[in-house]
Amino acid sequence: MTINESPGKVSLKTLQRILIIENSYRVGIGLFIAKLFRNENFPSVNVLIIDSDEVIDSLASFNPDVVILDVDSLRHFIALNSSITIRSIKPEQVIIFASDRPNPTLVKEGMVAALWSRAYWLNQPSSNPSQVLPEIMRAFLGRKSLNHDVLEAAVTETNHVGRLSPQQHRVMRLMSAGASNGKIAKECGITPKAVERTISAASKLLKVDPSSQDTNHRVNAANMYRRSMLFADPDELD
Repeated sequence: MTINESPGKVSLKTLQRILIIENSYRVGIGLFIAKLFRNENFPSVNVLIIDSDEVIDSLASFNPDVVILDVDSLRHFIALNSSITIRSIKPEQVIIFASDRPNPTLVKEGMVAALWSRAYWLNQPSSNPSQVLPEIMRAFLGRKSLNHDVLEAAVTETNHVGRLSPQQHRVMRLMSAGASNGKIAKECGITPKAVERTISAASKLLKVDPSSQDTNHRVNAANMYRRSMLFADPDELD
């Protein structure tokens, strides 16, 4: 595989099939990316856009070289779970998370880190259309090994989020940002004792390991909460 000398022009001779996954009821940037290939006149590249519930069948019938998950169209946890399903079927599959939104850095890093390797983030493609094809090609060429343990840990931690009440989310969010119990109490309109009880209850729901000679429970709880929040959808937390 080679990249032509002229800027922005990419040789796609061996890149033949791109599968784009998005919610058919919340159309995102999938069509935009598909049109880029047609406009750049790459007839050998076949782009298929599917809904998330068609992933398994499409992997078998279409056999994509690259899979792109439209994070704007899919909920974060659906994008993550879909990518895990793909990797369980095709461990070496190149996966790209794509979004036109200015997503928080933790979300971007978290989704890529969850897949450990051969996963990429295509950032705001409609604002940088000339970079879309070269970025997809770089992802296609960047093959590395996969750590399956990280996948399972990411899903488990994400599932914890929905168990917390809105008040527990507020307290844990402030605590994980480094606020003292006194500051949390003032922000949430409760007593410091109530803050302690809330952190304790939330920690049990998050299955945080207790303090030991080598670890601190509060730090463990803060880290677990931050990891759990990486793929959460904001409208599900209140």
